[in-house]
Amino acid sequence: MTNQTANGLEPASIPAVLPQPQDNIMKRHTTMPPRIQKTPHGDVTLTSRWMRDRYYLVASGPDAALRWMFPASVDFERISSTTVRRAFPPAPSPVTIERELRRICAQWQDSWENKLHDHREGMASATAPSQAKPVLETLGQYLDHRYAERKAEVSQMTSDRDRYKLKLWTDELGRGLRLADLTPSVIASALARIAQRTSPSTANAALALLRTYLTWASNTGLLQDRGHLTVRRLRVIQAARHHRAWWTTDEVRSALEAAAEDSHQPTALLLVALGCYLGLRVEEIIMQRWQDLDLEAVDPKTGERRPVCHVTPHDDWKPKDGEARDIPICEPLLAILCQRRQPSGYLLQAEEHRKGRPRGGGHGLDYRYDPKKVWARIVKKIQTRGGKAITMYGMRHSFSSNLLIAGVSDVKVSRWLGHADTRMVHRHYGHLLSYDGDINALS
Repeated sequence: MTNQTANGLEPASIPAVLPQPQDNIMKRHTTMPPRIQKTPHGDVTLTSRWMRDRYYLVASGPDAALRWMFPASVDFERISSTTVRRAFPPAPSPVTIERELRRICAQWQDSWENKLHDHREGMASATAPSQAKPVLETLGQYLDHRYAERKAEVSQMTSDRDRYKLKLWTDELGRGLRLADLTPSVIASALARIAQRTSPSTANAALALLRTYLTWASNTGLLQDRGHLTVRRLRVIQAARHHRAWWTTDEVRSALEAAAEDSHQPTALLLVALGCYLGLRVEEIIMQRWQDLDLEAVDPKTGERRPVCHVTPHDDWKPKDGEARDIPICEPLLAILCQRRQPSGYLLQAEEHRKGRPRGGGHGLDYRYDPKKVWARIVKKIQTRGGKAITMYGMRHSFSSNLLIAGVSDVKVSRWLGHADTRMVHRHYGHLLSYDGDINALS
């Protein structure tokens, strides 16, 4: 592994000691929990600190451990006889959002984990020289070997997605292609063919995975260069990339009527109601519990009823962003929930014939329930009535679109969706915010 990190940052160019703030510079505290990074020379603690106009990452631990993490660095700030510290900006541009800081910190840790993996493999080969290494000369041999290793490190859903993306490459390049012949031009040509078969977005996702695999191969000496990193992603037309079908408020009411007629109740009705009225991701709908709904909450100032849904991590499960959030419950949804409320348990009840957990789910867990069959029946019924078919994720899109059309603040919508800021809302729903009547002030 080279000193160049996944962020494109050279550790040698990073200051070892935190800059000292002036008295008139406001400091900011961060709530990013400390992280532990394993190294061959002991554990290193990763924390963060706000200085001047950006966040810094701070690594503290044994001298040998930090020198292993930052081999090109010379100076470290010594804290004690056995502990040193190094502070550095985590990205070339200033990081000012805490969630972005955690995401970039995770990228740094992935880079160090890869380096630690390579180190351990080297140690294992040195202590067991008699153990024969597998022959990995062709693309098929290498992808199979690395997939089997990676499968133990990722969730079942990620593993399944990896298998699909890798098959796209083997179908286009052939399993017998020698790794030495895998040039950037060969990869680029195959990438274009994959885009024709699927879509540019899918092809780019497959390219990202292939880069991960080939970078590991270059780190271990199976590839002589990193030419694969020079292959450019395909251009994706913005409108096509972010277009999703969604339901208007009238179509939502029609969908609820169709869901209420499904045989699997109350799951079918609650599936549509939670998606369209709370904007939950599919995984969040599946894992939502009755005890996380505060249907009797009141405003402490006015005493009026203010029901709220708590999207709360539980039972080793957590939302996509890893954080809890609150979403107010609208009156139509409240009426549905009050009629079917339970003291506890999941809102979506599993089908009787199911045993155990079906495949799927993130964070190393399986989904407790897969609503695909119920959803297929609901959409089919909607289509027979002349309605529009959308994906389950399209319910979240419907939630956002209808609120923005009604004039609800983009800041509120972003918070209810679980986004760090309004950038995602403007990227996906900017067409709904483009017109503003204030423009007539010019006349």
